[in-house]
Amino acid sequence: MLCCFTAAGSYAQATVTIPAVNITSQSDYTASAVPSGSSAALSVLGSITVKSSTANFPATTSGTSAPLALGVVHPKVNSIGGLNLLGAATEVQLSTLAQGIYTSVLGLGSGALTIDYRIAIAGTAWLAGTYATPLTFVNATPVSQNLSIVVPALLTLNTPVTTPTTMTVNALSAFRTGGGVSATNTFDYFSTVPTDVFLNSTSSTFSFSTTQLFNSTPVVPSGKLTALLSGAYAGPAISLSTAAQAISVSGSVPVVATNKNGQSNTLSISAADLKANFVQAGTYTLPIVYTIAKNVAAYPATLASITTSSSVQVTVAKMSELTIPASTVNFSFTTPAAYSQGLTVAMPNPITVSSTVPYGVTVKTSGNFISGANSIPAGVMIVEGTPSQTGISPVTLSTTATNLFNGSNPVIDRTINLQFRVPNTQTVNLLNKPAGTYNATVTFTIVAP
Repeated sequence: MLCCFTAAGSYAQATVTIPAVNITSQSDYTASAVPSGSSAALSVLGSITVKSSTANFPATTSGTSAPLALGVVHPKVNSIGGLNLLGAATEVQLSTLAQGIYTSVLGLGSGALTIDYRIAIAGTAWLAGTYATPLTFVNATPVSQNLSIVVPALLTLNTPVTTPTTMTVNALSAFRTGGGVSATNTFDYFSTVPTDVFLNSTSSTFSFSTTQLFNSTPVVPSGKLTALLSGAYAGPAISLSTAAQAISVSGSVPVVATNKNGQSNTLSISAADLKANFVQAGTYTLPIVYTIAKNVAAYPATLASITTSSSVQVTVAKMSELTIPASTVNFSFTTPAAYSQGLTVAMPNPITVSSTVPYGVTVKTSGNFISGANSIPAGVMIVEGTPSQTGISPVTLSTTATNLFNGSNPVIDRTINLQFRVPNTQTVNLLNKPAGTYNATVTFTIVAP
């Protein structure tokens, strides 16, 4: 706090600097015993009055446009001629009307005059700068005295971002249309300057760790994480990078009445990006930094920015799913050609596989093909991929689960087209069998260790 008084002829200057702590705590500040010239001798009921010569405190610093309301200042006489008068003085709210700040009951001689200036903090958006107005006194010399209010340039963090920011993927629906994951960061800060909010990562890729089986380490660019600030001052959504990007509209975050700005920012990964980059079970971590900076056009010319940091952790659980459409595969051995050439029948619909760890699929049968008391060996049947399907090994059906494939990379909703085949080398096992329908149940199982 700086309080000073200078006199040159009939002119005086008083300056009150509001401490930053009073702004952050929203508590009133009183500049005590500010030298304010001298008082004339006062007769019984003689008064000292004060008023402002302007309707407000205009800003005198470049880059500070809004004026300060007169009503935030409450003057009261402290002493005259070294005699403390606080018990008899009257505090008023400064206005353009002359108001008594001291009335003498018994009369009082002249002497040096000091004034207390209480600054009411709550309810005002304190914008950094210097604000000044001439005051006019009655029964005080000099009659015109200039009062300046200095609001310090303030930018300080109040509540930081919580660390870490977690996103949990524990349902396969997150990888599908309408899915994705998100988390919200909230933080607030005190400011007497208009601000811009920026966000960046300190790494170009997510780090990865896991206790699950994996074929290779995923490399996920930071840009797969997007950010969107909430509220009236939100800029467009950004994709994270190591360069600080504005998430607020430039210069749009104003100084508010409490001087405390709260921000809420949503971090998101779309379903498509999850499916393309985060399928492997494990934890993906990306460090992020929010920077709050003074708008470059605002007063003062320079002011150090502040930061709050977090790390985003995307945790993908071990999950697997195998979808087998309800269907019946029918073979019809009713012609000589069927016996001589064999038959191949495709499953009407593909099976669908999802897994967040390396996986395989096995196939087995419940037993031989049965029709009443008659049977056909299960081994007459081969399960294999259709001609357009790659990576599937032909399997001769048995009651032992056998791999169609194994160790495939994690995937979401992989479709696998299969066919059943009875080769002509096996049709001999169908000869001399009574006519009828022979049935067996075929079981597919996903194996995701």
